[in-house]
Amino acid sequence: MKESFATHYLIQFLAGTIIYVILLTPCLVRAQADISPAATIEELKTLAEGGNADAMLALGEKLIPDPGTDSGATEGLTWLQKAADAGNTEAWYDLGFVYANGAGLKSDLVEAMKYFRIGAEKGNADCQASLGLFYQAGERIPGGVKADNVEAVKWYKLASDQNHEEAMFHLAQLYLWGDGVKKDTLEAANLFRKGSELGNVDAQWMLGNCYHKGIGLEKNIVEAYALISAAVDGCENPEQKKGMAETRDKIGSELTPEQLKLAQESAQAWGSRRSGE
Repeated sequence: MKESFATHYLIQFLAGTIIYVILLTPCLVRAQADISPAATIEELKTLAEGGNADAMLALGEKLIPDPGTDSGATEGLTWLQKAADAGNTEAWYDLGFVYANGAGLKSDLVEAMKYFRIGAEKGNADCQASLGLFYQAGERIPGGVKADNVEAVKWYKLASDQNHEEAMFHLAQLYLWGDGVKKDTLEAANLFRKGSELGNVDAQWMLGNCYHKGIGLEKNIVEAYALISAAVDGCENPEQKKGMAETRDKIGSELTPEQLKLAQESAQAWGSRRSGE
C-alpha cells in the first residue's frame, strides 16, 4: 500500500501560499529489503519475535488501520514502537504518521510532532522533512509550534542532503522568497533542478517557471515549455493541472515549430525521470 509516506502530500493553508503536508498518505505498507512484501502477519510475527527490526516495522504497518478509523491501532503501535526501539528510524516516522492521521486512534498532531522530532534527530529524512514543515506552517497546523522558518530551513537542509525531494522543494521555495534564509535565486533554481531530476512534479513546474522568467538562471523558453509540460503530465490535481496547461500553452505560442519539437522531446525526457523509464 505505502510507496513512501513522503510521496503523498496535500493541504492549502493560506490564500496564495501552498504548503504541501508530507504527513498524509492513503495507507501504510513498505516492503523491507529483507522482508517479502507477500509475508503474512503470522510469518512477520515469527521474525519480529526473533528480534528482526524490519519485520517489527512491517508487522506494525500491516496492523495499523487506514487513516480515518477510530480504533484498532494498539497492536500495530506496539510493534512500531518495538521497531523504533530496535533502531529502525523509519518506525519513528510511522508512529508520527499514525498520530497525525488518526489511523486507528484520535488524531494528535502534538504527539505526531514528538515522534517526528525523535526520528529527525536520529537522521530519518522523512521525519526531518515533516519537522521542517511543522516549523514552516507554524500555528496553521492545529497544535503546531510557533512558525520559525530558520528552524524549518535547518531540517529541510538535513533531509535534502539525503535527496528527500519534498524537503528539497520546500527549501528551494524558502531560498526563492528569502524566508528563513538569505534570498538566493541561484540556489533556489539549483534545488528545483535537483528535485526535477528526481522526477518531482512540483520542482519541474517551478524550474520551468524559473527558465521562463529568468529567475536564478538564463531565460530559456524551450526548457521552460519542456519542464512545465512534464509537470502537466505528472500532475494529479485537475485544477492545478488546468492552470499549468494554460501556462504551457501560452509559452508554446512563443515557440517556432522547430523549438516546439525540441521542447516536446525534452519534455519526454523529463517525464521519464518521474516514471523511472
